[in-house]
Amino acid sequence: MRSDRYIQYGLNVQNKRDARYSFIESMGQHMVGWGLPRTTGRVYAYLLIRSRPATLDEIAHDLGVAKSGVSVATRQLVSFGLAHSSGERGSRRLLFSVLRDPRAIFQARNALAGELIELLHEGARVAPTPATRVDLTEMADAFSGFMREFAERFRKVSGRRSA
Repeated sequence: MRSDRYIQYGLNVQNKRDARYSFIESMGQHMVGWGLPRTTGRVYAYLLIRSRPATLDEIAHDLGVAKSGVSVATRQLVSFGLAHSSGERGSRRLLFSVLRDPRAIFQARNALAGELIELLHEGARVAPTPATRVDLTEMADAFSGFMREFAERFRKVSGRRSA
């Protein structure tokens, strides 16, 4: 009876590992569709399913990838507002974790969208033809409208969740 439990437990652990591996690989492939390296998607998935922050060494070891690739991936995730880094007490090593609060992710993405809108306005000011100036201004205005609408919808959805 005892060996049956051991075998059953061992199979359950293996199935769970396979499911985690599948999730990590699927996220890696999904992020390729966003124009990001597969490793970035894999690191994101890995951090999503972790219960605590991870060092570059841990991520590289667990995913079987080069530490340099993990370093690039974590910097990309931080710059996109999907992750953050913090110092490890008593060490120079950084710990990485994902942002789990959709509001924090939205705010980070909103900041980047705001920069894009400003750049489009700048382009409109320096564009050589009136038609191009109009096109860039309309693009900036459309993005501004999308961001306002998205923010409003997000507030409504967030309000329903907390109620």
